[in-house]
Amino acid sequence: MQLDFPSFSPCKDPAGLPTLKTGTARFFWRIFTQHLTEAGRWFAIPTGVFGVYGALSMMIQGYVVFCYLIALWMLAFVGMLIFRPRVRLSAFYAPRVCTGETMPVDIEVEQLGRLSQIELFALAHRLPYEVDAQPSDGVALPLLRRGQSSRVRLGLKCNKRGIYKLRGFRVESGFPFGLLRSRRVFAQDTALIVYPRFQPLGRMELPVGVKHHPGGVLLASTLGESFEFIGNREYRDGDSIRDIDWRATARLDRPIVREYREEYFMRVAVVLDTHVPAKSPAALHDAFERAVSVTASVADYMARQDYLVDVFAAGPKLYHLTAGRSLAYLDQILDILAAVDENPDEPFAVIEPELMQSLAQITTVICVFMDWSESRRVFVRKLAMMGCGVRVILVRDGKCTLDPAADIDVIGMAPTVTKEMFDTGLEAL
Repeated sequence: MQLDFPSFSPCKDPAGLPTLKTGTARFFWRIFTQHLTEAGRWFAIPTGVFGVYGALSMMIQGYVVFCYLIALWMLAFVGMLIFRPRVRLSAFYAPRVCTGETMPVDIEVEQLGRLSQIELFALAHRLPYEVDAQPSDGVALPLLRRGQSSRVRLGLKCNKRGIYKLRGFRVESGFPFGLLRSRRVFAQDTALIVYPRFQPLGRMELPVGVKHHPGGVLLASTLGESFEFIGNREYRDGDSIRDIDWRATARLDRPIVREYREEYFMRVAVVLDTHVPAKSPAALHDAFERAVSVTASVADYMARQDYLVDVFAAGPKLYHLTAGRSLAYLDQILDILAAVDENPDEPFAVIEPELMQSLAQITTVICVFMDWSESRRVFVRKLAMMGCGVRVILVRDGKCTLDPAADIDVIGMAPTVTKEMFDTGLEAL
């Protein structure tokens, strides 16, 4: 079994480290990583050795050395309180980042104190376990006189999809003795959204059902009318006067009107399977993350086309978002996919009633599944019987519970998305 050792980075929050179970362990780990400098950690070793020696030995010399060391620690503690950095800090960064990428953070620090020869460092404060700081020990600031400011750049590498809380940043220094870190924290709780990593699709074949989205552009967007010009014809009773083509009327000496056809959009639903049974192997958890990434790829393709998209995902809570044109944007879909979690129960009992309410206007349903079972077969067949075009994308490395080839005449089956396909880029579905 692979052990997960806690990080020595002073930017990490010990409360998020899975190997530190108790509050006492987290307290001492915070002292060791965040309040002691590297020299202080080495100096703590002889302090502990002489402390143990002085407690066990009857010789008074052991007590004397230990008392000198404790006195130096007390002076360092007092100096840490007196010479705290007097600065002003501002941080600038994006609220969203893709999994595996490093988000740049620009930090501007202004010196407010009179001591200009103190070496300062800018760090992230109490980062979650899934986010790493680059560099892990912070960025050194140039020597600043009072009133001067400088801007440096940190990096936050986001290793896992999710929504995390950034607690702020801090400026610290080892002045005056280099044993303890004197610091000033600038707390600012903000959300960091890490959306799934995905590969853009160049082409995707969609089966079309027998429905269309009624109302066309007028219901899809409130930005204005959009009609396709068909041609001219003679005026009929009830036609709008605004549609009269006056040039053609003057040329033919009889009323001629322009004829238009209202545009209609396909409305596509994307259903994400979130069912991961309790105590599942790591391969199934990895398949779920790939299923989320495939859903993001499909949503990204729809966002670049003239489609209305409904995204359905049921983790511990149900997510339903309608996107397309001015209704929503890709960022909002990625926000949902960043927050969706695994579900130990079958999600179709929750998704199906919500989906049926909008099914009268949906032409195509794309199902991203991690298995092919009887419940999924019943769910897909019900959609096909109601006139929807259905496409199923299986994200799985091994065999399914049922053979999907037996139902390929009912559903459009895309290639199974394996880990190798995901690493090298998804092929056209």
